[in-house]
Amino acid sequence: APAQSHTVARLLWDNTNLYICYEASDLDVWSHHREHDSATYEEDVLEVFLKPGPNSDQYCNFEINALGTVYDAAIQREGFPMGPRWKAWNCEGLQVGIRVLGSLNDGGDQDQGWVMEVAIPFASLPFCKGRPPVPGDEWLFHLGRYDYSLYLPTGCELSSCAPLTRPSFHNAKEWLRLRFE
Repeated sequence: APAQSHTVARLLWDNTNLYICYEASDLDVWSHHREHDSATYEEDVLEVFLKPGPNSDQYCNFEINALGTVYDAAIQREGFPMGPRWKAWNCEGLQVGIRVLGSLNDGGDQDQGWVMEVAIPFASLPFCKGRPPVPGDEWLFHLGRYDYSLYLPTGCELSSCAPLTRPSFHNAKEWLRLRFE
């Protein structure tokens, strides 16, 4: 079903980075986790998943909350159970910018939302092996969102750019194609 909380994302790239901008409407923006690789999915968070192609066993996952706290993971085998390997990798050179349109962590007012900009360096992605994609390369990707809100009937909404058949952002078989042009 269409998400109740509107989200728009844009992607650009150059020889150095993949750039993603999210604009997330949200009536009560909140995030508390400040430690790198903490459980950011327990609060308002925007997620990025990147896989270098359908036949690869590797993919990267980025979760960024409204404070700019990053949870980054390099997964070596799709479907591998969650465990310590998620925290073993850090995306060196990752740049994050956050702008909250309202007051963070204040349930007494209504916010407009928040904007996240991220620059993901190709040189830090394990599957890039130090080289950026070239025009014509195709990856798989997924952009997801957890929106926790007092204003949502169930208190939490998961939304996705891909037509997922179950509530798991990690099912790469259902991600979208990303063609570098």
